[in-house]
Amino acid sequence: MNIVLIYKSMPVHVKALTHPNSDSTYTIFINSLIDHDAQIKAVLHEVSHVQNGDLNSEAHADLLEHLLHNHEISESDLPDVQFFVVA
Repeated sequence: MNIVLIYKSMPVHVKALTHPNSDSTYTIFINSLIDHDAQIKAVLHEVSHVQNGDLNSEAHADLLEHLLHNHEISESDLPDVQFFVVA
């Protein structure tokens, strides 16, 4: 799975957003105003959504968030993910 990371100034309550691309890759927009540790957690959280197929789910977002918070992933869970940072 290929993921493009773009750092962007966003409201502080928005940590990151994921956009599926037409070429089967994903772009994660990361809030540039939050600290580095929060950025890492936000990216891992968004990757969890991708791996769980949440972006194509009809389930309510609040339910998906609740389920996801019960099973957070770590960087070691991502051996098949390639990240590309856009400067």
